[in-house]
Amino acid sequence: MLAALKRHPVAGFLLKTFFYFIVLMLLIYLYGYYGAGQAPFIYNEF
Repeated sequence: MLAALKRHPVAGFLLKTFFYFIVLMLLIYLYGYYGAGQAPFIYNEF
């Protein structure tokens, strides 16, 4: 069934779009969860 959907141009496009959207949302979630870019500035105490 999945192979038949992949052969259809519109369905293939929608599947790829959905897949990349999920990957992008996962990366944004992990970026926020691990606090990337939110480390304290080293010279704040001086």
